[in-house]
Amino acid sequence: PILEALERCDARFAKEWWHWFFFAQKEKPERAILTDPDGWYGGSPEHMGAEAFEDYRAAIHDPRVVYGMLEDYRAGLGIDREHDQSDRAAGRRIACPTMVLWSLQDDLERLYGNVLDVWIPWTNKLSGRGLDCGHHMAEEAPETVAVELREFFRSA
Repeated sequence: PILEALERCDARFAKEWWHWFFFAQKEKPERAILTDPDGWYGGSPEHMGAEAFEDYRAAIHDPRVVYGMLEDYRAGLGIDREHDQSDRAAGRRIACPTMVLWSLQDDLERLYGNVLDVWIPWTNKLSGRGLDCGHHMAEEAPETVAVELREFFRSA
């Protein structure tokens, strides 16, 4: 939940995830990103496959897609945070089975420790694990993600 990330935010998080706060600003992020989309976003065909990489590159060059991506960050620091606060205050939890997958090559465990522990207060039935891939899990480890999803939906 975004509220957990914001409440756990420290100098290390602010240094490494500064883009969350920049991307939540109005207009300037679009101008900066669209000036050099390839300079802002990484990824490679070696990690995500040639077809997915080309789709990704086309997307980050489309102003409408970039706007949509940035709106997610804006919502995170706005309405999503407000909803998390409201849910916590009311004692609301996710009632359906919840699976959390995360990248072991990203820094979630280093920043937060056990990722599942972060989600325990938010859901009644939790499962999940870290996957040995980078940030773009579905593109970098599609078979592993598919297996995890298939097993989750079979057991849920």
